[in-house]
Amino acid sequence: MGKFQSPLEIYKHHDPTFDGRPTVPILFDKKTMKIVNNESSEIMRMINSNFQKLAKNPDLDIFPKELESEIMTMNEEIYHKINNGVYKTGFS
Repeated sequence: MGKFQSPLEIYKHHDPTFDGRPTVPILFDKKTMKIVNNESSEIMRMINSNFQKLAKNPDLDIFPKELESEIMTMNEEIYHKINNGVYKTGFS
């Protein structure tokens, strides 16, 4: 993680007043030392469309346009049934 030992340190560096629960994955800009995004489906799209010049295989499409609807539907199901389900369980 470089100079940071945990996601919490990254969040605190980005926003010293942060008092929430840090989440991962994080897309972190090492030049500006800022969190760019922490939403996995958005990070996947950003990597697919903005980082080809840095990729070893720039033609690899990890978010094909023809599968976008199916991917987003699956992401919604995973979020509500698994990710957020775990969160909701903590309140029960």
